Amino acid sequence: MSGRSIPLSVRISADDAAFLASFDANGAATLSDKVRSLISEAKQRRLGEDDYSQSLAFIQETLASSIARLRSLESKNELHSALLALFVHWIPDIIAYWMAGVPKENDPDAVETLVELESAMANRIFNLIESVLRLGVLPTSRCYTPEIIAQHLVPVLELADIISHTPTSSKETIDD
Repeated sequence: MSGRSIPLSVRISADDAAFLASFDANGAATLSDKVRSLISEAKQRRLGEDDYSQSLAFIQETLASSIARLRSLESKNELHSALLALFVHWIPDIIAYWMAGVPKENDPDAVETLVELESAMANRIFNLIESVLRLGVLPTSRCYTPEIIAQHLVPVLELADIISHTPTSSKETIDD
């Protein structure tokens, strides 16, 4: 049945029809081609849920237009934000890892997989924290607002100081 086309008739609102007409679906010109493209994208997303590289490609494609707008605006206005550059690099990776890392409910290795997921997510989160802290080494950063990192570091450094002065024997693990 996979080789045969099946006619499909649906009713959609005028707003949805207008959206489809203006929607750029990988060069699809007709409404039928656009619907096929949307179905293909949904299938690819569903099939790629278990695969990091497919999830990453999907997330990067999803974010591509907003990232392009950001870069275009930065270029036009001769701006750069090291903070947003870190975020743009970090967010697709962590979302893709999450999508591919959450096990299926019937997975016999679910507990082990969840422990691995937590560890990998912690690594990614703390790598981001470390990268942002590196931006705070100087009193100003390469951001739109040069002092933005320094402004936000004060409470973080206060928390780090409290943590570093708390005896390890009294630190507790919190189970949620």
